[in-house]
Amino acid sequence: MSSDSPAATSRRAPVLLPVLLLLLAAAASAATYRVPIGDGMVATYTDEPALYLETEPLAGEGLLAFARRLTGSAGHARAIAKANDGSRRLLAGVRYRVPYELLLDDYRVRVVRGLFTEDRAQPDGWLHVILPETQSHGLWHVARWFTGDGERFTAIRDHNALTGDTELDPNQRILVPRYLLLPAFQALLPPPPAAPYGLRYGRDENGEYAVYRLRAGEALYSSVVVRFTGRTYASDVNALAADLARLNNIPDVTDMRIGQEVRIPLDLLLPEFLPPGHPRRAEYEKGLSDSARYSNTVRAARLEGITVILDPGHGGQDPGAVLHGVWESIYVYDIALRVRKLLLDTTAARVELTTRDGDDGFRILDRDVLPRSRAHRVLTTPPYPIEDPTPGIHFRWYLANSIYKKALARNGGDVEKVVFLSIHADALHPSLRGAMIYVPASSLTRGEFGKRGSVYARRQEFREQPKVSFSWKERTRSEGFSRQLAEKLIASLRQRGVLIHPEKPIRDRIIRSRRSRPFVPAVVRHNAVPAKLLVEVCNLANRQDRKLIQTRTFRQQVAEALTEGIMAYYGQTPPSANAVAGRSGD
Repeated sequence: MSSDSPAATSRRAPVLLPVLLLLLAAAASAATYRVPIGDGMVATYTDEPALYLETEPLAGEGLLAFARRLTGSAGHARAIAKANDGSRRLLAGVRYRVPYELLLDDYRVRVVRGLFTEDRAQPDGWLHVILPETQSHGLWHVARWFTGDGERFTAIRDHNALTGDTELDPNQRILVPRYLLLPAFQALLPPPPAAPYGLRYGRDENGEYAVYRLRAGEALYSSVVVRFTGRTYASDVNALAADLARLNNIPDVTDMRIGQEVRIPLDLLLPEFLPPGHPRRAEYEKGLSDSARYSNTVRAARLEGITVILDPGHGGQDPGAVLHGVWESIYVYDIALRVRKLLLDTTAARVELTTRDGDDGFRILDRDVLPRSRAHRVLTTPPYPIEDPTPGIHFRWYLANSIYKKALARNGGDVEKVVFLSIHADALHPSLRGAMIYVPASSLTRGEFGKRGSVYARRQEFREQPKVSFSWKERTRSEGFSRQLAEKLIASLRQRGVLIHPEKPIRDRIIRSRRSRPFVPAVVRHNAVPAKLLVEVCNLANRQDRKLIQTRTFRQQVAEALTEGIMAYYGQTPPSANAVAGRSGD
């Protein structure tokens, strides 16, 4: 009789079945990693991947009491039953699973410490180490377990300078930054390092203050006012430096010694320099944490399907900053034209400009010093010759919102496939140099806004949507997308050798005098495009920066960096020079 006959197979079945069951049990065991953590409890990791606490009920303890003891709420009883094959009747001597996400803080910490034995708390966050026994999880799970929200994986990815997918390798180390952590893990961290720049805090009859000791080569203007208060405009910096000099009895700000103490009232400080726990700092850190949930996920080869809106600042009767005969509007328009050409020549992106100079197309002049022009107009329907700066500013965001709406209609409603860059050159304190980028702070873009008047009513873009307002989610998402885009642009500018502002090159508000509130520039604040930036390419008040922008080499350098930053935002590297030309939005 053949060994493959049905009868033979039937006779072998009783022998094979136990072996098969043993193999299945071994496979199931291999897929689940368990570690005793004391008190009869077991921390469990499954290949889903998921974390559980397994423990027996106490004597006489029913499901509701079991849920209340371990999760703090009897309302979690149904979820616990579901995790245990629907069992609602607990048996003595049997361990039952409780999903990690439901556990009280103390139990969560015990599970993590039991399973991830090489993890450790550091002053700057929680260091998570991928062990061979638990290597099936990715960044999304790390974010869910340690921050409470898997969508924050993008912030963790960016903080660890990771690229590509979110799979993790054995022994890989991931730092979850302090500000993202759940309170249970924040509480385990060592005290944060000393306040940045060695700030100390105190109080006197005039209120709370911070104290900073000057270091070698530092000045009151750049090392105190600009760094700690966020003021950058010359008149504001000079006025505040004079105020601080009087407050600190400094007779001559040009003759200060190394180690000299300077008191700075807390109401002047940027939020990140306030003492831990200060309400303004807590609000700032919460904004960072909330916006970190949102990050661009689109990867677009050659920027296929992407719309880029370029907004050269000022123009027409509004030359912008004018220093020593250099008009901001003329030179930033040239940079915008160069970005446009690079995108059209090397990518498939659709490129839209908000303004145009004259009627000779978008011609780039092959010269260093550029001729002046007052022929710029905003490309609304009909176009607006820029005669008054105020409508000139507001028509830009009305136009951008109209372009954005049309882009969504083309791309199926994908809000991540549109970016907006407003290109400027600042006029700050002359000691400052380099590029700086403004993103929209979600806390400063609340409320409804719109314009009135016949000059607006005559334009189609205004009539499409006269007023704008954004939900909390839209504002928070916009800050997250914009910060990510800004980081890519700053990295590209650095790589191209463009000087970057030394103190906080990415800012979410403009701060002027003590009597005025911080604000977000209108062209960004009222703009519906989620990823939107105002880029200051240099400081025209600085002689070296002013000289640079009057060279076509520098302007091309900036244009290439901005183009590459946009490409990096969409996961692309610069293509070869012979790439197929893209499509124009003309």
